Amino acid sequence: MVIIDREKCVGCGLCALDCLARAISVEDGRAAIVKGCFHCGHCVAICPAEAVRIEGGDYDMRDVEPVGAGFGVGAEAFLHAVKTRRSIRQFGRECPSRAELETILEAGCFSPTASNAQNVSYIVFTEGTERLRALAMAELRKLKDDEQAFYTVFPPPMSLSRVHFEDDDFLFKGAPAVILTVSPHAVNAAIASCNMEMEAAALGLGALYVGFFARLAAHSEALRSFLGLKPEDTVVTCLALGPPAVEYQRTVPRRKAQIDWR
Repeated sequence: MVIIDREKCVGCGLCALDCLARAISVEDGRAAIVKGCFHCGHCVAICPAEAVRIEGGDYDMRDVEPVGAGFGVGAEAFLHAVKTRRSIRQFGRECPSRAELETILEAGCFSPTASNAQNVSYIVFTEGTERLRALAMAELRKLKDDEQAFYTVFPPPMSLSRVHFEDDDFLFKGAPAVILTVSPHAVNAAIASCNMEMEAAALGLGALYVGFFARLAAHSEALRSFLGLKPEDTVVTCLALGPPAVEYQRTVPRRKAQIDWR
């Protein structure tokens, strides 16, 4: 729940103006909660007097950080980071540390979600990566000789010829860690995954989106059971993670963007 400390509140009204749910009003020179909301936290972020907090529901005010002057990433530096990230398919064997993985997951958890649903969960494999790798390849190989089943799971333009069924590590490319995003809302999970990938790059780690696995997890009961998924759960993305065993020297060209300026 949102709590406003009336002793600290200066009655500026910034929280009320920024409240999408119109759940705050200024009464008698102090802000007050007038109805429920979806806890987006904008009132916490905008208050100049630190008079607002959110309690309960697993919210932790210790996560709150001051923005401060000069906080943020320069526009050119950020764009350069976007351009230089690469999909890594050659990994070292050393697993990212627990602290590194928690930092990557924090980037996912603080990503925006529609209506602040925060409905993305994560399954992280480190010690269990080998079991995941073996089961996923076993499920993939079941489709080798059944073209109709293969194209049910992997619709065109995917092609059987692109799959190296004989390669035990075709899916994860030797990555020592894997993070799965699970959500009923694909966009929310995709945004979280993008932020996690960029955080991994900032930590000097490599990442790879394994789309093959996400498609397999949508169809394989064996995989769903292994992952402990509920019927309504969807594995939206699969990020293979680890130290890159390759060093790229430059960015790559892209097709000219198709932009319709209005």
